[in-house]
This record gives sequence, C-alpha cells and structure tokens, in this order.
Amino acid sequence: MNETQLRAFVTVHDCGGFASAARVLHMSQPGVSRAVRALEVELGGELFLRSHGSVALTGLGERVLARSRTILAEADAMRQERYASPGVIQGRVRLGSMPSVSATILPLLLAHLERHQPGLAVTTIDGHDEELVTWLRTDVVDIAVVAGQPTGLSIRPLVTDTLLAVLPATHPLAARDSIRAQDLRGQPFILTKAGCETLILATLTSRDVTPDVKYEVSEAATILAMVAEGLGVSVMPGLAAQSPPSNVALRPLRPNARRQLGLAVMLTQPASPAIEAFLAEADRIQGTLTRRVRAPRSRQQPRQTRNG
Repeated sequence: MNETQLRAFVTVHDCGGFASAARVLHMSQPGVSRAVRALEVELGGELFLRSHGSVALTGLGERVLARSRTILAEADAMRQERYASPGVIQGRVRLGSMPSVSATILPLLLAHLERHQPGLAVTTIDGHDEELVTWLRTDVVDIAVVAGQPTGLSIRPLVTDTLLAVLPATHPLAARDSIRAQDLRGQPFILTKAGCETLILATLTSRDVTPDVKYEVSEAATILAMVAEGLGVSVMPGLAAQSPPSNVALRPLRPNARRQLGLAVMLTQPASPAIEAFLAEADRIQGTLTRRVRAPRSRQQPRQTRNG
C-alpha cells in the first residue's frame, strides 16, 4: 500500500463519494477508484459498500480508517520536518467551511496564505453548521468555520455576519430602510435549512414572532429565487445573500441581529505547526476580512417614505 491509496480511501469517506474526492484530490475519478481498489486488493476485502453514487464503510473499512488517518498524519509531519525552514511552514490543513464563507471571504484568506505561507496545502470541504462541528470532532477536518460557541472547541473570531430580511422588491415592506421582526408576522416564510435556522428561529421568537413557514430550503440561491418569484419572505445571513436578483430587496432587521463566525479546533488535540500557521495568518488579516463582510445591497433601492 502507499500514501496515494490511503489518501484516496480517506478522502472518499470524508467527501461521501468518489466524484467529490476526485475534485478535492485533483485526480480523475477513475484514478481515485483504482487507488481504492488496489488498497482493497492488498487488504483482502472491500472498504466501501457502493450504491447509486453513495458510499458507506464496511466493517473492514471502519477498522482501517483510523489507522489510515494516523499514517497520513505521520507522513505529513515527517514531510514538514524534512522541508521546513525558519519562517516557512510545510504541511496540510483540512478546512471545513460553509458555502457562504467559501464564496466570499475564503478566497481572500487563501490568497493571503499563498503569499505568506506558501508551504501550506489547504483542502476545503463545504458543509452545513452541524456537519462542520461533527467533522471537526471526528477528525474529518482540522479546522472548521463555526457559528456561535459549540462546546469542547477552541474558537478564534473570524467575522461577524448580519441577519437580513429578504423580500420581493415589490413588497410594501421593501420601501423601508430596515424591518422589524414583527413586520414579518403572518407573511409566508421560506426557512433556510443550511444550519442557521436555529439562530433565525430563535431571533424571531425572541421578538415574539412565530414565522408562518411555507417552505424549507437548503440552498441560499434557491431561497433568493423563490423570494424573487413572490413565494414568500425570508431571513438569512448576509454572507449567504450575496448578489441577489434585481427583484429581491435585502433589509437589515431592527434591532440588528448578528451571528459570530469563528475558526474552531479541538481543545483536546494539540495543533500542528501547519494549523497554528493557518490560524495565525487568519488573525493577521481579520480586519481585512471584516471589511469584506458588508451587508449586500439589493439592486432595487428603497423608496424614501415619511414614516419609513
């Protein structure tokens, strides 16, 4: 067996399939399949149960997974020792991120890392809030972008995101500069299922509003498209509402509602030099990232009203 085979096996498990693993590893899907199959032949049994594009570990796969992670971690550590020089860190960092973060501020952070820590190889996997915490606790990722303060994690602040009301541009409430949660009472509501629904529901409930949920949707782009068609209103984080359609209005809630995003690592596991370098560089440009996070403006400007 070799490192390529082990890394292919672990990545297929972490990504939930061969196609996703191929994209992460920058390999062809047949190449990933051959690597995993060669490992199975050497070990004398199947590692995955394959069904309609999805994979699940066999008993052998479950036993081999932890050992594979240990071998790969040691290989990365030895590689780091071999090539490291003063001020330059070599190593691999597995980052779990939210799609909204990956599409907005993550490219800026990765570009900064490329300039200041070119020895870091960063692999990113997108997931929803609960998935990211689970991946961190089960060693699927080294660092995770998290909202709030999940227990058992060491969290460094990343950015603060603002919750926005999302309305059809022709909606009467779109004439206002900001929206009270109470103004959404009785409106057909489209609830995100991307992980921050708990925060959104708690925010509305704290303001004595129980939303009339008509649809539950995971993808932010779908929510924006549904609002544009007049199917309802919504509340979503500003980072998830970038570049809305021209017939969608985004308005801050009054009083403001925010979510704090941070970079989390496990308290119980010592961070490698590569992880520490990643976190240190994120700290260095936190101000730049914060300036990047501005509430996106809808193309439809609010009408000025005497009572707005």
